[in-house]
Amino acid sequence: MNVTLGQHLTECTADVLRAMMKRMGLPAAGLTRKDDLARAIERHLGEKLPDVLDTLTEAERLWLAESVHQDRFVGAAEFRAKFGAAWPWEARSGWSGSREHMALDAMVHRDWRMGEAGVVPALVPALKSALPKPAVSGIRTTAELPAEFGSGDDVQPLLVFEGERIALADLTRVLRLVRAGKIRVTDATRRPTDATSRLIGEALAPPDFNLEPPENATNRWRNLERSGPVRAHAWAVLVQQSGWAKSKGGTLNLTPTGQAMMQGFSPGAFRTGVSAFILNSDFDELHRVNHLRGQTGKAKRQISRPADRRDAIRDVMAGWPVGQWLEFAEACRTMDAAGASWDVMLETGILYLSEAQYGSIYDGEAVNRQFLRVLLMESFATLGLVDIAYQRPHGLWPELCDSWGGPDCHDFLGRYDGLQFVRMTALGAFALGFNSEYSVVASETPKAFRVVPNHDIVLLPAGHEAAIRATLGLLARPVSDQVWRLEAERMLEHVESGGSFTELKQFLESHAADGLPENVQVFFNDLAAKLGACRRARKAVLIEWDDESTAHLIANSAGMRRLCHHAGENRLAVAQSDYRAFCRVLKKLGFVIPLQPEE
Repeated sequence: MNVTLGQHLTECTADVLRAMMKRMGLPAAGLTRKDDLARAIERHLGEKLPDVLDTLTEAERLWLAESVHQDRFVGAAEFRAKFGAAWPWEARSGWSGSREHMALDAMVHRDWRMGEAGVVPALVPALKSALPKPAVSGIRTTAELPAEFGSGDDVQPLLVFEGERIALADLTRVLRLVRAGKIRVTDATRRPTDATSRLIGEALAPPDFNLEPPENATNRWRNLERSGPVRAHAWAVLVQQSGWAKSKGGTLNLTPTGQAMMQGFSPGAFRTGVSAFILNSDFDELHRVNHLRGQTGKAKRQISRPADRRDAIRDVMAGWPVGQWLEFAEACRTMDAAGASWDVMLETGILYLSEAQYGSIYDGEAVNRQFLRVLLMESFATLGLVDIAYQRPHGLWPELCDSWGGPDCHDFLGRYDGLQFVRMTALGAFALGFNSEYSVVASETPKAFRVVPNHDIVLLPAGHEAAIRATLGLLARPVSDQVWRLEAERMLEHVESGGSFTELKQFLESHAADGLPENVQVFFNDLAAKLGACRRARKAVLIEWDDESTAHLIANSAGMRRLCHHAGENRLAVAQSDYRAFCRVLKKLGFVIPLQPEE
């Protein structure tokens, strides 16, 4: 913005200039022309700037000081988050039309055509000298979580989910389901089907978040809406965003990086996957807030890229202390106070509740908070980047509670409304790029079954989990609900399709309560030897001659032994890669193959 103070003032009307002079205590008597008024204000600002600053309110001085030291126009959300004070421009009806003018107007220029605003550059050096940079309070942490949270009728027990401790175990189980071809997604959205969400939910340990209304719930909640899955839904999306799985024909398949992750957790590979997830815009967490309508169609152009929002939020989270709880309201404050560009709506009024005409939403900050709720609770907590403390969402309505089509129509805005506290984990600090090292906390693999000498696998309670049963299906067949039997053919089919035999054996050894019996060890060693017997397979052409003697003659001729092999009787086998060389040598012997053989 290159406007001079004189240009800025002459763009104002005479009435506006008189109002500015009145607020600055500057007499306007005898000044009738607009140019004279503008010059009087410009002269006064140059000679008596400290006197003008004394006429400002405390909030106005704070805003002016922060803006000049930030070298930009500080917005409402950022100002309130930093100083807990009302934004100076908030009480006014806007930048146009009738309003009460302030002395601040003389120092701040608005470019209507470019939609920009800022302190007039000529005044910035003097203002920086006159106004010290305001002190901003640090992050406020919560030392100990309360057992209950809320007020009045909204007091509920607080439930805690420790993401880091659980996420890595869940990831392994989900990748097993992917490897077994059990994860189905829709063609249009690539999100999991209802049946797949149920299957993943059965594999999770512990179970999905407890968000459903209690069985003894009364009519306190209007419709007793079902919250539905969170982690059980998120995992099918996250493995795609992180590059560990890819959809083909509606079924997820492991990518090479996903297969490597199955072999063993690598902090570096996990960090790479999280970075890919942050920058992925194929999926938008806001779509999971079902009651926020208008997110598709033409309005989609007025919604920011989810990758940009996640990246801005990640940058702010770099300042969060590891291992300390933040109230969700404080987490939001840190985003706004940092001036993060995480706005969901590029133009307000495009999203709505219930009905577009009456339910249009103009509170962009409320929509931003809804997005942050989903991101933290569904994506970050599922990946183990944060721990969370939450409640059931029914009846809380922390955002947009006064909106038309809100609490009068639904029990909650989003299933994430009950998120109350969040805590950065050591895994999150590493995976998001804030720390350079991470040590995996080893956890004992749960014993899921016993393997007996007759090759039967007898399930223990943990063996009934969906991920365990899915992997068992790659190496054994079910005999009953409790018993499976090792089957060589299934293992061979798994290896033939690109699977790892070593991984199957490691799975069996790690989950078997008493190890593997000796004869089962021998069974696996024999299979391993047979699997390693084949060096390689190449495509070949089979050529038939009139008689066996001709085939022997060609096969034993000079230069032919490395190009073909006698395949019995009158047949020669030629590797497809050697076929042209074979034909050239064959011509020197006086033979020719008239037509290209059928493959």
